[in-house]
Amino acid sequence: MKLLPVVIAALLVSGCDRDQSDLELFVTTTKAQHIARVKPLAETPKFEHFSYQADLMRSPFMPPSRELTEEVVDTTKDCLQPDLKRRKGRLETYALDNLKMRGTLSDSAGIWALLETSDGSVYRLGEGQYLGLYHGRIAQVTPQQIEIIELIPDGSGCWTERSSSMELTGE
Repeated sequence: MKLLPVVIAALLVSGCDRDQSDLELFVTTTKAQHIARVKPLAETPKFEHFSYQADLMRSPFMPPSRELTEEVVDTTKDCLQPDLKRRKGRLETYALDNLKMRGTLSDSAGIWALLETSDGSVYRLGEGQYLGLYHGRIAQVTPQQIEIIELIPDGSGCWTERSSSMELTGE
């Protein structure tokens, strides 16, 4: 039994011939017939220096200052204002058109909406919870839709309410 691999190896090695003249002839004729042609490199374009003229502006490689990214609320006016001290929820980073209502759940406490985000995650939300970019608060959840009240800035430091709804989609 131990002799079998040795016999197979001997047969394989005996099949190899030491005469490689036909291989050497093929290599020499192929090298003689083939002439390598390399295209010359294109001329390098001339470097033109650009002088940066926006020294007084914010560098595009640095994040904007905190004052530019925060929402400005004028508390001196007696008008509708969002609660900016409230901690934002996960779904307040999505625009409403990036959310889809996929179903509802209900129990003794009430009815919950199932919302799917654009990245495929599903969340359960009920009345009074927030979603959307404009401080949207869920006013009512029905088996077919969600009623949302958003706060939209009016440009003068006050905010106005806007009603939106999201309907159940079966896509």
